[in-house]
Amino acid sequence: MLATTAPAAKLRRIAMKHRIVSVFVASALLAAPAFAQTTSPATDPTVEAPSTSGAAPVTPTATPGEVVIVVPEGYVLTELTSVTSDQLKGVNVYDQHDSKIAEIADVVIGADSKVTGVITDVGGFLGIGEHRVSLSPEQVKVYKNSKNDIRAYVSMSKDELKALPEFKAPNQ
Repeated sequence: MLATTAPAAKLRRIAMKHRIVSVFVASALLAAPAFAQTTSPATDPTVEAPSTSGAAPVTPTATPGEVVIVVPEGYVLTELTSVTSDQLKGVNVYDQHDSKIAEIADVVIGADSKVTGVITDVGGFLGIGEHRVSLSPEQVKVYKNSKNDIRAYVSMSKDELKALPEFKAPNQ
């Protein structure tokens, strides 16, 4: 009796393996069109997105070689002095292509009570392997929308930020 049930069990296992493989193949075939989707047309990187906040939109005058930052609709350039350091801490930093490349870790305030540096964490994962760099206030552009969501932009890539010298706090 055992001799006749062993081949049947083996056939059931083979049939189950075929079903599982078939499911994976069908899933891959169904997912293929999603990977083939085209993205929306790229915006012209020399034009800043229009503002919907009622403020006059900024018309960039890019000279050859100058990088113009493309900002999502609804965000308006805000003076760095109009936001607090607590509001800036943890704000994501984006490059000119609207890709997240860093996070603001801290703000350096000078003796004259003005912002003298913006400390950013570049790279790493969950605080491990981060490269901390200091940027001048002129290198960081802060944008805010009507919901007070803040975004910071720099005209550098993630690799360019990582190449900057590591920031060491004065007391370290």
